[in-house]
Parts: sequence; structure tokens; C-alpha cells
Amino acid sequence: MSKLVLVYVGLMGPSPTQKMSTHDLVRQLINGMPRRLDKEAAKGLDTILQFELSGDAGGAFAIMIKDQTCWVEETLSADADATMKMSADTYIDLAFGRITGPQMFYKRKLRFDGSLNLIMKIHKLFPSLSKDEYSLD
Repeated sequence: MSKLVLVYVGLMGPSPTQKMSTHDLVRQLINGMPRRLDKEAAKGLDTILQFELSGDAGGAFAIMIKDQTCWVEETLSADADATMKMSADTYIDLAFGRITGPQMFYKRKLRFDGSLNLIMKIHKLFPSLSKDEYSLD
């Protein structure tokens, strides 16, 4: 399994410098989504967004948004309003802003079901991490 180094700058976890597997990085990024939620963009939403990530580091994650708050469960939700399917590596690229949703779609790295409007709001709801928030070595 590949290793990535994530230098903590406030959003990612408790340790100033951590070596972690792709599996752990995916979970830190997903579990960090509530802290990255743009509350203004989430105004009026009551929704469940499902991420289904493939590969060794993958998993199923339900992202719930209600009353401008967000929480995550590592589970499949039968009530998801939109489902995004991609590899764990593609999700990492999305979180770090190295690829956009439209690029993923055109490169056939993304499949989705459900509300296209919700999927189009992902970058507004959860902005990509900025270079000031992480360092990968």
C-alpha cells in the first residue's frame, strides 16, 4: 500500500506530522468534511450524499447535511439523494483540488446516481483543501 505524508495544519488530525496509508488518509479526509462544510452553501439543505470508493483504501461513506451541519458515517445509505462512485485515489485528488468533478466525469473516473444538482454543489459545499492546509511529501 502506498504511503503519503500529511503535515497537519489544523484540519486533518492530532499529530503535527503523520505517515499514513492511503486507507487512513481517505478516512481522515472524509471525516474532515464536516469541518470543511461551507455553512452558507449548505443553507436549506437536508440531504444525504453517498461516496462509494473502490480499491484497497475504499469504502462506503454517507455524508449527512442538515441545518448547516454535517456528519459522516462509514456505511451505505439506502436514503442517499446522490451517490458518487470513484476510486479512493481519485477521491484524494478531488479533496486536494488536483481534479475537478467535470474532469473526473469526462475522464470516466466518476459515476453518479441521483441528484445532479447536489453533485454539482460538492465543490461549494466542501472546498478543496488549500496548499496552506496540507503538505504531501
